[in-house]
Amino acid sequence: MTEMSLPVILQGGTQVNDIVDAYREEFNEKPSIEQISAWKKLIDILKGLNVPHPIIMEYPLFTERADVIFVGKNNALVIEAKGWRQVKRVDDLTVEADGELHLDPCYQLNNYVVKLNTFHSSGIKYEGALFLYNMTGNFSFSDCEVLRRPEDLRKKLSNYSPGGKEDVDKIVNGKFVLNKDFIRFVSEAKENIKGEVAKEILPYGFGLTEEQGLILSEILEALKGKEKTNFLIKGGSGSGKSLMALTIFLEALSKGYFTILSYKNQRLLNAIRLALGGKKMPLEDKKISLSQLIMFYSTGRGFGVGERNFLDMFKKRFGNEIDLVIFDEAQRMTADVIKNSPRGRVNVYFYDDSQTLIGNEEGTEENFKRSLNNLKVHQLSSSIRVPKDYLKAVKGLLEGSKVVIKDYDFKIFDDLGKMLNDLKKRKMEGKKVALICSFTESEGDIKNKTDWDSIKNIRIGYPLQSGFDIYKNANLKVKWLMDEESEYPKYWRGELDPEEHLKYCASVYGAQGFEADYVGLVWGRDLIWRGSWTVNPDPITDYVGRNYSLKQIAKKNRERALELLKNRYYIMLTRGIRGVYLFFEDSQTGGKVKQLVSFS
Repeated sequence: MTEMSLPVILQGGTQVNDIVDAYREEFNEKPSIEQISAWKKLIDILKGLNVPHPIIMEYPLFTERADVIFVGKNNALVIEAKGWRQVKRVDDLTVEADGELHLDPCYQLNNYVVKLNTFHSSGIKYEGALFLYNMTGNFSFSDCEVLRRPEDLRKKLSNYSPGGKEDVDKIVNGKFVLNKDFIRFVSEAKENIKGEVAKEILPYGFGLTEEQGLILSEILEALKGKEKTNFLIKGGSGSGKSLMALTIFLEALSKGYFTILSYKNQRLLNAIRLALGGKKMPLEDKKISLSQLIMFYSTGRGFGVGERNFLDMFKKRFGNEIDLVIFDEAQRMTADVIKNSPRGRVNVYFYDDSQTLIGNEEGTEENFKRSLNNLKVHQLSSSIRVPKDYLKAVKGLLEGSKVVIKDYDFKIFDDLGKMLNDLKKRKMEGKKVALICSFTESEGDIKNKTDWDSIKNIRIGYPLQSGFDIYKNANLKVKWLMDEESEYPKYWRGELDPEEHLKYCASVYGAQGFEADYVGLVWGRDLIWRGSWTVNPDPITDYVGRNYSLKQIAKKNRERALELLKNRYYIMLTRGIRGVYLFFEDSQTGGKVKQLVSFS
């Protein structure tokens, strides 16, 4: 832990300004007056306890912070402290406290405790309690233990042997690493998902943050009304957009609303369908398979949710009015699809305009605001999947800046064979691994998607379709993943070729929305360094989107092509939960990136 950063270890001389300064250092902003006042009150209470336990304040958990952690011997008590006086229940997930809407504090506390026990490296046991030190009303919470007086807290702590410096170090110097990816979580959790979905996913470590929970509550409230409402939710890579989209989908269905979950990415759509398997939800006195309600918003044939023939097709198939449509990866919408997309009484758009891939994808805040009425706009906090410092480093790298990478396994290899061997070692350790390649050299054989003898399908090996001979003597053969319905879902579930798994390579289209513990990225000759980041159109083989494809744009508009390529590498560089391994097919570019990256 560096000086002036969160968390803060409470000492006899600790003052509220110490926490204010650490908060400002961590978030580059000043906390509110209300927050400062709450810290001051809490510090006075904690010092007045006179307990021997080390006390940690404001401990970061992904995008949130635990108020207090009392450190025991190989265990700890997490305290969610609230200075509320009056509370009343709003719905299953929210309360109104002193006139403001908040996430249920027991949900918040349980979410912290589960995440610490599931994803934190300390290996100690965490328990939790809610501390309502100002409460004057009689409202009670049933989902967690509630303490109301300092004496109650002191008595609770008598059950914990005080920890020492080594126990504090385990927590303060530990880090969070997700041990399962989104697709694996969906597969494991689906059988237990029946009613209050946001609560039912808590034990898996994927509970909603307060900002996510409040957005969910707002959407469910909008569904109770008759007014058409649109929600625009922006979130960066790994901010939990897909998790939140699925949670809203299942939560709304469990409450009887006719709901559609919509994608453009066929690979992600099929993976979600496979992960949910034969799961059914009750809807209008009958059970409907969830796969029927997971649809494309754009098909190119007019039948997507945002396309002209959708309503005719939908009425023939279901005959229902649509209560809610959720669009994931909505940045990939064209202008026409955006205009046609509000098919439900309530429509929710998750997007990140730094992840557009093709020239006619126009899902930006400006375009959504231009086409949609009664729009409620939200911004999700930074990444849950990977450390925020790593995300910052990726963005800096793609601007050509020097960056520092810490607490993340980032390696650059001069030999692709060695990179693949290291990934195989990670796989033997029980980690999920994946290989992603730039869309260059070989275009993929759309007529013979599974054919290993088609030169168009071979991305790494010799000979290649482009004539590029870097792998001439490497004795390697890696095939493009091409089959969207069978190969891709199995690949990201670790079921395709489990012996090797690294005989296949995904393109950016098959990487967006997915993740693995470790990702190997083959950086192609499309985005190269020649004094600055430069587009090289020659090896690009991406014709997806026809006239709007990267191949065509790279010939006509280098500036736009550069923007799209940076988006692509941003996506590919942020698929690894624990680490990313890199091999550069252009050695000059690889040498420059080595100069730009340092480690701490």
